[in-house]
Amino acid sequence: MAMALWTAMALRAAAAQTSPAATSPKLSHDVVDTREQKRLLTLRDWNEVDSERPDEVIAVSLMEFPTGAVAEIRARFTRETPPRCVSWHAVLRDRSGTELSSAAERVVPDAFPLLTKPLPPNTYPPLAPLGYVLAHLGLGTVQPRTNFYFILPNGSLIEMDLWLDGRETVAVPAGKFDAYRVHMRAKAESVFPNLPGFLLPVMALFVPTQTVWLSVQEPQMLIKFTGQTGPPGSPQLLVQLTSAN
Repeated sequence: MAMALWTAMALRAAAAQTSPAATSPKLSHDVVDTREQKRLLTLRDWNEVDSERPDEVIAVSLMEFPTGAVAEIRARFTRETPPRCVSWHAVLRDRSGTELSSAAERVVPDAFPLLTKPLPPNTYPPLAPLGYVLAHLGLGTVQPRTNFYFILPNGSLIEMDLWLDGRETVAVPAGKFDAYRVHMRAKAESVFPNLPGFLLPVMALFVPTQTVWLSVQEPQMLIKFTGQTGPPGSPQLLVQLTSAN
């Protein structure tokens, strides 16, 4: 299943650009493999604005790995709800700062020549910062459920369903937060598009469900995430907010 993998983002990283001023708190999250009890990376996120494009927001994610490697992803979004991803740029560097790989992409239909369906406006590439997307869907504040799509390089569209499942106080290293609990799961028919319909209910049992906690307080923040972000056998991840300043 296609997911925005915090652990895999660096494997397909892209080119950095000059940073405008930050306009939001800088958030830090630890990403842990719960089975191995191993920290995979530290994720740092913030938003920026470009004075030449005031109708867009630049969501920045830095992934710092225990090896010293750093991946930087910069994705442009519109200010709509849900936001539309305009483009992304990223770069992967080793501990010495040497660039190892880079790429960039505009999120338009022509960028995906194998696409067989119209590109929905709420479609995100695997490298789109998932924390930004989840915090700007209006879940809990505007609507109890929604959906969006991931697009793969082969043109496949994976549809994700998200639904509100209550409100609770959640404790993370950054403190205690009043949060909306949201579940997220890929639709079986988009994951297995060629299966006969009568088999889809069975295969749906094998599609993992992730749980996300989003702050009630505005602007919403990703407080916590648990679940697999890949095919069966992928690590069970725990993502927790460690600081917001």
